[in-house]
Amino acid sequence: MLPIINQFVYRPDATFARPGFTPAALGLEYEEVAPETGDGVLLSGWYLPAVKPTHALLYCHGNAGDIRDWVHAAPPFVAAGVSVLIWDYRGYGKSQGSPSEAGLYLDGEAVWAWLKKRALEDGLPASILGKSLGSAVACSLAAKDPPVSLILDSAFTSMREVVAANVPWVPSQTIPKLFESLERAPDIQCPTLVIHGGRDTLVPPAQGRQLYQALGGPKTLRMIDKAGHNDISIHPEYHRWILEFMGNTGDVL
Repeated sequence: MLPIINQFVYRPDATFARPGFTPAALGLEYEEVAPETGDGVLLSGWYLPAVKPTHALLYCHGNAGDIRDWVHAAPPFVAAGVSVLIWDYRGYGKSQGSPSEAGLYLDGEAVWAWLKKRALEDGLPASILGKSLGSAVACSLAAKDPPVSLILDSAFTSMREVVAANVPWVPSQTIPKLFESLERAPDIQCPTLVIHGGRDTLVPPAQGRQLYQALGGPKTLRMIDKAGHNDISIHPEYHRWILEFMGNTGDVL
C-alpha cells in the first residue's frame, strides 16, 4: 500500500517549469547551494539574498514540482528584506536520492543548519515557512531546533488524514502513520503563525485549526476565507500577515 500512497504524497515530476530556469528570470540574484544530509545525500537549493536583509527564511515547499516552480513564491519576501533559501527534497529537482518521510526530515536538518550558519554570519534572525507537505518538515525542525518563528501554510495534522480524505478508495485502516505533525505540535514552543484557506479542499481548514490548537507555544491563526490550497498566496493579506508576524518575533539565533 505504501508505494501507492507515495505516488500521491511525492510528485517531483509535476513541474511546469522549463529546463534551465533560474531565479534570474524573475530578476533575482541567487547562489546555488548544495547542503549534504546526515546520510550523505547532496541537496540542491537557491539562496536569494535581499539587498538590505533584516531576516532570513527557510522555505519548505509543497509536494508537487521543484524549486523552479516554487521560487515564484520568493519575490515578495526578498523585496521586503527577507533573504530566502528555497530547496528541493531528495528525489526532487537536482537533489539526489529518493523521497521518504525519514529522508525529508534529514533533508530539513541539513538545509536548516546551512541557513542558520549563514544567518548568523549575516546577523539575521532566521525563520521557517512550511507549505503543505513542507509544513510537516517545518514542524519536525521546529520541535527539535526552534527557529525565531514558524509559519505553517495550508498545514495538515497527519498525512494519513489527507490521504484518507482525498483517496477514498484506499481503506483507511491500511494507511500507515505518515508525517504526524499533530503529535509534534505540543513540542513546538516558538511563535507560530498558522495560515489557511477557508476553501481548501485538499487539506480541510479544520486540520489547520486542530494543529493550531495543539501548538505548545505562542501562536496566531489567520484564515483567508476565499482562498483554496494552491491560490492562498495570491491574496494580498497572505504576505502582509507573514511579514508582520516575522517582523514581530525574536532575536538573532
